[in-house]
Amino acid sequence: MTALLFLLLIGTAAATIRISCVGDSITVGVCSSTTHGYPAVLQSLLGDEYEVSNFGVSGTTMLKKGVCGPPPDGDCAYWDTATYTAAVNSTPDIVTIMLGTNDAKQFNWVGVQDQGDSFVTDYISMINVFKNLSSNPKIYLMIPPPLYPPFPYNMSSTVINQIFPQMIPKLAAQTNVGVIDVFDALGGANLTQPGITCDGCHPVDKGYMEIAATMYKVITGA
Repeated sequence: MTALLFLLLIGTAAATIRISCVGDSITVGVCSSTTHGYPAVLQSLLGDEYEVSNFGVSGTTMLKKGVCGPPPDGDCAYWDTATYTAAVNSTPDIVTIMLGTNDAKQFNWVGVQDQGDSFVTDYISMINVFKNLSSNPKIYLMIPPPLYPPFPYNMSSTVINQIFPQMIPKLAAQTNVGVIDVFDALGGANLTQPGITCDGCHPVDKGYMEIAATMYKVITGA
């Protein structure tokens, strides 16, 4: 019996730590090679003790009423995607949330919010959804990368480069969750890494690697 118990004990592997990365096209890895989206790089940095899952959906918003383009264009809320449902059902130990770049488009940040929706309110709602999961995950809010010239896709550089770096840490403090500062890692307010994106918004491989390295340091305390 003792020998059998010993074999069972040594055959029991430590539980894998599951990380669910929630986000938009930057999480998907647009402009990266097939192996350099930041969730894939994070997986390689963390190793087999972790399982990093990419729950990114291009074009999506934190705003529950976010749209893909000027009205009457269609629904682009992350909330309404099958990927969001999959993320909620992923039994995560850690959740990272990086949404906001599509919310910063003029027709969302001004148009949708002028109609009564609220980025802050919807962000807190999403934090609470993940907080209330039975797996009790650690949650990190990620400040999105800076927006570089030519400031594409009708995105507001004021929102991304000035408002989010102040707002998201305050949201993290208010809701007692962690924060990962991708914004400063990729050049910050002074836009010190102009070659870090392919189009002003989406990082190239070097940028995705820096995002993953920043996440690694925070998650592991390295």
